[in-house]
Amino acid sequence: MTVRATLTRRGAVVLGVAILAVASGWLFGARSLNAVAVPALVALAVTGFLVRRTEGPTLTRDPPSDGHAGETRTVTLTVEGALGVAVTVHDALGAGLAGEPTVRTVADGREASYDLTFRERGRHTLGPATVTATDPFGLWTRTFEAGAEHTVTVYPAVVPLTAPPRTFTGAIGRTDERGEFSGVREYQHGDPLRDINWKASAKRPDEYVVTTYAGDGTDATLTIAVDVRAGGDPDAAAVAATSLLVVCLGTGAAVGLHTPTESLAPANSDVHRRQALEALAVLGHRQLPAGARESARIVVRADEDGVTVVIDDEQRPFDDIADGTGASADANGDTTTDPFEEVLA
Repeated sequence: MTVRATLTRRGAVVLGVAILAVASGWLFGARSLNAVAVPALVALAVTGFLVRRTEGPTLTRDPPSDGHAGETRTVTLTVEGALGVAVTVHDALGAGLAGEPTVRTVADGREASYDLTFRERGRHTLGPATVTATDPFGLWTRTFEAGAEHTVTVYPAVVPLTAPPRTFTGAIGRTDERGEFSGVREYQHGDPLRDINWKASAKRPDEYVVTTYAGDGTDATLTIAVDVRAGGDPDAAAVAATSLLVVCLGTGAAVGLHTPTESLAPANSDVHRRQALEALAVLGHRQLPAGARESARIVVRADEDGVTVVIDDEQRPFDDIADGTGASADANGDTTTDPFEEVLA
């Protein structure tokens, strides 16, 4: 899309002044015409020519990395044009994305950026952008469409869980021993703070990285199934499943995932983590096959009564796990052990 050059409000004022000057020159002599009208008309002509011959700019976007709902990323734009004119760039944001995507820069290869907030889970498009070129005096504008579309995957939000990780993974094979250094990766929500590599993170001002070790964690294996029944809220189910997934993966357990459209075998790698989060990002209103429920140790069930977590036939509303204390009181007010921990201890 390319729009022909148009006068700005300032340009219209200058044109109006020039017309009045021409009229005054006709009435009162050429001196008024020469003093005002000629400079104004020359300015309009030169700047109009400059904008009209401006070629469509090239826009490059440094797309944000995927993340969880509620997180913010920085989007960097670079605009290049033959004449290096001033431009205003407005990036198109898909549903589920929020921010102030309008930046002013110069089409000479310099960078400009804006903050993008992940508002809702799902796959959302970013771009193309609308680039409006303006002459140095702000008299004319011309609009172009530039830049490709990018797809951004927004994972469900992660809420803190009050129950300890062993409640969900069990104590099977749990160890605090660490093997040899394996590498570093980008920090993910839920990673232990002790694993942050502060020295490496100092070289990346916009993100943290964590250290990974061979043989770190546990040899526990489990599968999480997500079942959205009639009247259930898939968004609430996705948040619950994501929160459980992040906690279990954080212990080092190999975690599988069953959704109505995806089945992932238990694993614990960065690639597996992304695949599982992507599956939960697009979770819909479909019910899970019975066989998938039976093979899972943890079942997240959403229906008209809310979201329930079932572990080894013991069940509890997810809100209790997310917001409770991890213990309950009997009729006499005495604290009792969490039934989940009785099952899994």
